[in-house]
Amino acid sequence: MLTDNRTGQRVSVIIAPMQISDVRYMRPGWTPGFNWRQYFRMKNVEVYKICVAGSTRLEGAIALEHRGDHVWIHLIEKAPYNRGLLEQYKHVAHHLFAFATQRHLDHNGDGFVAFEIKTGLANHYIREYGAVPMSGSRMFIPDVAGLRLIEVYLT
Repeated sequence: MLTDNRTGQRVSVIIAPMQISDVRYMRPGWTPGFNWRQYFRMKNVEVYKICVAGSTRLEGAIALEHRGDHVWIHLIEKAPYNRGLLEQYKHVAHHLFAFATQRHLDHNGDGFVAFEIKTGLANHYIREYGAVPMSGSRMFIPDVAGLRLIEVYLT
């Protein structure tokens, strides 16, 4: 469940496959330069959206790929109204990282998730998601941290 920062109310969410037609709702304000359409052309990539139950408004999105021993997150993004001090809903990305962990478990994996970080966010990923640095700008969320995310955000 997400928490509405204005009211403190907890709201249920739905994480569902995203359609290419949903991309049109990612403007204006979503990160320029992130080309969500490309992931629909990639054979093994799954694209999902997170919405508040009963709403079609995208609160965030994730593109992921099963790579055997882990799930690779190609891209994860929160809607512009869920970022910074004025974010409407807390923990959108937490839900999406938990979902990526769950997808690996669904494919008989251990729950490992890996991704490339943006400059300056390593400490945030370590603190918020239990991520561990690998080489360069790559990080991973080990199974124990991922299972904790599932427990807190998906159950």
